[in-house]
Amino acid sequence: MASDFINKNFSNLKTFHPDAYRAIKDEIPSVNYEVSLAISGKPTLSLKSKEGKNKFLISQYDPIHEARRLLESLKVGDFTNFIVVGMGLGYQLSELIKMAPDFSKIIVIETDRQFARLALQSNNFSKILAHPGLTIHFSKEAGDIKTALEEERINFTLNGYCLIQQHSFSQANPEIFANLLTELKNFFQASQIDIKTHSKRSKTFYKNISSNYPHLLDSLAIDLLKDSLPNIPAIICSAGPSLDKNIQLLKTKKDNFLLIAVATALKPLLANGIQPDFVVAVDADEITLSFFEIPNKTTNSWLVYDLAIPPTIPKLFVGKRLVYDSSVNLAQWMQKYIGGSGSLGKIFSVAHAAFQFANQIGCSPIIFTGQDLSFDKNRLHCSYSQYYWENQDKIEKLKTLEHINQIKYFNYSKNLLERKSIYDQTIMTTTAMDTYSHMFSNSISKASSIFNATEGGIGIGGVKNILLREAINSYCQKDISTQKNKVLKNTKPKSSSVIAIKNAAKGQLVLLKRLLDQIKVTDRNCLGKPPITITNKEILVKQMNSIFQKLLENKETMLLLQGYDFSGFSVWNQKTNDILKKKKTLNATEVAEKEFQRDQEFLEVLKGSIMFNIGVCEMITNKNILN
Repeated sequence: MASDFINKNFSNLKTFHPDAYRAIKDEIPSVNYEVSLAISGKPTLSLKSKEGKNKFLISQYDPIHEARRLLESLKVGDFTNFIVVGMGLGYQLSELIKMAPDFSKIIVIETDRQFARLALQSNNFSKILAHPGLTIHFSKEAGDIKTALEEERINFTLNGYCLIQQHSFSQANPEIFANLLTELKNFFQASQIDIKTHSKRSKTFYKNISSNYPHLLDSLAIDLLKDSLPNIPAIICSAGPSLDKNIQLLKTKKDNFLLIAVATALKPLLANGIQPDFVVAVDADEITLSFFEIPNKTTNSWLVYDLAIPPTIPKLFVGKRLVYDSSVNLAQWMQKYIGGSGSLGKIFSVAHAAFQFANQIGCSPIIFTGQDLSFDKNRLHCSYSQYYWENQDKIEKLKTLEHINQIKYFNYSKNLLERKSIYDQTIMTTTAMDTYSHMFSNSISKASSIFNATEGGIGIGGVKNILLREAINSYCQKDISTQKNKVLKNTKPKSSSVIAIKNAAKGQLVLLKRLLDQIKVTDRNCLGKPPITITNKEILVKQMNSIFQKLLENKETMLLLQGYDFSGFSVWNQKTNDILKKKKTLNATEVAEKEFQRDQEFLEVLKGSIMFNIGVCEMITNKNILN
């Protein structure tokens, strides 16, 4: 019987989940567990002990009834997305498929591959593995959860999910389960921040990227500098309040390290007579422009930038621009046809981008300073930063700088958290900065030769704290200026052609204009003449569904449109999910009305996105660039 189970399960695994099949096919069954029959006649599971007293992890009476009770207690019918931690012998999954909506997405994460092999030979998983909404990941460690969740990240973040875990399993492997839950929490906190950012700024991203198109064509790709400065010490300077303590130290042995500044730190450094080698800019907000209001509009620094930054900034760095591959759909589309510039991975803050850049060019050690990620005397930034000057301008007779900082601090009151500083004192931070700290820790803690010389703040988990003076004296002994200047002088741009992107833009223009015509006809026929009848509403929903299905067939166009109005597409996604959940409780008329309202709003979203992207494609095809 066991061979029958494993053959059927492996066949389904190979067909529906080939990556999972490859990960597990050569594993041997775990010897830490014992499979026996429950009183109900179904396989059950116990954990072997050295004393010979096995501990049952699944009911020894009726495993199916146990699984059903757990799912009922979690009210799985209220959800459409599920994360199942640990596959067990499949009872929870089998019952979940029966109880959850047909369109549900189910992500299964199992970290013990040998146990998974045992489970697959001990019970029938055929129907489970064939479920169209199920994905299964046999992960070696908790960090793999990011890969497991990425495909459904937006869906799960927007619409929520139900976490399902068997408590007896978590008790058997407490450390693994604790790490998994921490990874889950951190992953979705980061995702929420990312989605909020895109929802708020996606149109600004597209506007800036389209304006930066000429700059993309004459910027150097960061991958040209890959490993070009190996074992050169780099100091990454942020603008946290602790920078006031030691900013002058950055003049010490300046030719013995690379100074990489985040955008907010540029003004404080220049105000103290310190010229960074590189300045990193990633933010699209207009306030970013004020970080670059520098004397004479000239600087010897090189700009490392995301295409989404305001286009005025790259103009300040003619001949000294380094661009990297952006995560925004429009930029990815451009760089696909022009040629990739090199990736810095998933970026969640400007300091993280600076770190990834330093790592990319081979720097070691990498030293952080000014990376407080917390308040100091109600301040988040150092002196001479843009925020410092803004507060200075607000000072009046009855309004001191301390009073202004306090008012600003109180504005964060709903999102404040208490944490321990590097000096083991209670300090205040925000939810967002605390999340950045965790993400920093997760992304760099495994790397060696990284130090935190930020003399304040909450620190970075897994990174050794050190005084900046000590870091410079210990690790910045050799003059590296000749080597640095030689690399930057000899780095030449890649030979590229705009023919490919012009052809791609022409193809998109045909598709987008055809799509816009369909949208306009639907709008005119269904909404043009009030009153809007039930028939008109039904036609609108039907035609919008047809348009959307055609979009799904062209992933490139879909991503371009979705990226422009991320908020509008997100609302459509949430409303669709809500309608699907409520179909069982609403009558046909109510469902039809909700679908009409959703699609009436989405029609305008789609129209606006199509028109903007048409403008971008026309700009690219008409651009008078000989190449």
